[in-house]
Amino acid sequence: MKALVKKSLAVAVSVAALSSPAFAATPAKDVRFVGDTQFSGFCKAIVMDDVRVLRSSLARNVGRLAASQREVLRMVTSEEGLTCNGASLIEFSVERDANAVHEFLTARS
Repeated sequence: MKALVKKSLAVAVSVAALSSPAFAATPAKDVRFVGDTQFSGFCKAIVMDDVRVLRSSLARNVGRLAASQREVLRMVTSEEGLTCNGASLIEFSVERDANAVHEFLTARS
């Protein structure tokens, strides 16, 4: 019984130790999403300048907005597409100095 408790405690400590860097890597920026938050992942990707978050948002919206990730990207970056803080995704990425996301958006749209 003691061995099981020690093993469980060791696993819990290991999980806590491994998850700590994940919390340290998250940005400390205060961001609040209002309005239609269904597509907030795109704006979050720009705020965090994280292409992985952007690609995840693209993949999540395949079938809902368009048939492929490339088509979803075209739709959200179009003139009548998605806006963050009143600006298009490309304009918002420039405003926020999200260079990695901006490069991804402009290279593929």
